[in-house]
Amino acid sequence: MPTRSRRLGASWSPTELCDPPGFTRLSALGEGGTPVRRARHVVICPSGVRTSGPSFAWNQVVAVRRRWMVWLAGAGLLAAGCSSSATPTPTTSAHSASKSPSVSPGPCATVKTTTSIDQVPTACAALWAPYDVTKVPPPDILQQEHVPPAPHVVNRTNGAVSDAEAQLWANAANWDSGWIKWAEANGQPGLLPRLTGPTVINRSEDAALAQGATINLPACDLFPTTYRLFSVDANGAAYFARKGLPTDDRYVFVADYSGPCSSVARYPDGHTNTINYGDQSATVFVPGVLRTDPVLGEIWFSDAGGNCQDLSGPPQAWCGR
Repeated sequence: MPTRSRRLGASWSPTELCDPPGFTRLSALGEGGTPVRRARHVVICPSGVRTSGPSFAWNQVVAVRRRWMVWLAGAGLLAAGCSSSATPTPTTSAHSASKSPSVSPGPCATVKTTTSIDQVPTACAALWAPYDVTKVPPPDILQQEHVPPAPHVVNRTNGAVSDAEAQLWANAANWDSGWIKWAEANGQPGLLPRLTGPTVINRSEDAALAQGATINLPACDLFPTTYRLFSVDANGAAYFARKGLPTDDRYVFVADYSGPCSSVARYPDGHTNTINYGDQSATVFVPGVLRTDPVLGEIWFSDAGGNCQDLSGPPQAWCGR
């Protein structure tokens, strides 16, 4: 995953790194002894985020799309037994949506703002109950959030995917990020597994949300400025395998995110933590598949990631221009 360079924080030390529950640390440091992790979603110990003084900083961060980070460094930072869940075959129907779609109002048509699940119509509550939420968004939440259409996709699949389909997938990736934004802003960690694979969920942020924190995610952490789509060939699959990540995705977005970028976590007692995602732009790999969810609509479900600075040796084609 691409790196974001940062100056070390005033009181930071490598011993403050923590592992997500259920994972085995194979390597905690990258080249030159600098900490490595994903960045669109930050993995840090709760004590690592400063509430005063200099903001928490990393010397090297491995950036990957989605707000949940795991240790995806070059040597492979997941337990050897990690595997992906069943992945649907990508759709092949031509479609070129661009605007943020509204979920079919159905039984939630009267819900105009985010509302406690026990205050919405019974049928609406029943619709959302399987998603492990305590609040329900209005059907047009992605429009209310002003989720942008994806930028034009540079399609490098050599005809395996149509331009229209590639654009749909990129839009679905933005819509997925819109749902992530809503989930974290409203303290709904139960929705996150519906939006990304288990191997890329940021356990540290999940723990913060479990403590009642809400996280205000900025556009620079959610919506890329460029998208390029590649087929995952044997070299790509081998790259993810070296990292101990799922290898069954057939396509990968290479996406650029702007910087500097940071977000704010707010806790019930009123204190806040600023999470710095980096002072520079970053390029990340977003392998995945289009899913059509009966409640969430079309989303790009990603379950792995990487970057061009990764010591695991990503495919050169993904890192060229």
